[in-house]
Formats: sequence, structure tokens, C-alpha cells
Amino acid sequence: MNDTNRPYNEIDVYIATFSCEEHKEYRAAEAALDLASLLYHVRHTHRLTRQKAAEQTGLRLQAISRLEQAASNLQLGILKHYLSALGYHLEISMIDDHTGKVADKTPVLATWIICSENWLFENS
Repeated sequence: MNDTNRPYNEIDVYIATFSCEEHKEYRAAEAALDLASLLYHVRHTHRLTRQKAAEQTGLRLQAISRLEQAASNLQLGILKHYLSALGYHLEISMIDDHTGKVADKTPVLATWIICSENWLFENS
């Protein structure tokens, strides 16, 4: 093991050679895969087949499949509807790439609301 208590990983070494643009694409793909995995887990937690999830949410079977396939063109309105029908809501954070810190809502208290497929800004 190395100094970070992680075993040597050739993939990490390869990723370290990426350009800034490649890192951005990698992070986007990783986030899409994480989201798809979470959606799959949520459906299985409720013991639903894709067909049953489609019936329960009123979405087409193809839409359920796309949600779980790490698509980069995911529509937030469909995601919100799907999660709401399964008893969940969505929270999105913005993270500074340089510091790793989550963007803070203060001093302006604001709430981002997903309404259909549009973002609305509401001052609190």
C-alpha cells in the first residue's frame, strides 16, 4: 500500500495523465454512472421491476431504462417525477472544482426548485 493506504492502482495512474478537459469528461461520466446506480438501487429497494416502476410512475418503460443507463442527457423533470413517485426528492449541490467545497446559499438565502424541466429561483 502507498502513503494514502490505498493499493497501487494502474487506473489511477492513467487518470492522473488526463488533460483538464478529459478530467471534466471523466467526472461527468462518473457522476452519471453514480446517479444511474442510485436509481437502480432505489427501484430495487422498492422491489419493483422496470415495468412496475413505469406503471407506478406513469413513465414509459424506455424512460425508466434510460434513467438507469447513465445517460448524459437526462431530463431533470423526468428524474424529479420518477423519484417523487417512489417517495424521494432530489437535492443538487454545486462543488468548486478547485477547492472541493460545496457552494453555499448564504448570504442570499435561496432555494432552487425543480419545476417540470425548468429551474426556478425563489428568494427566501
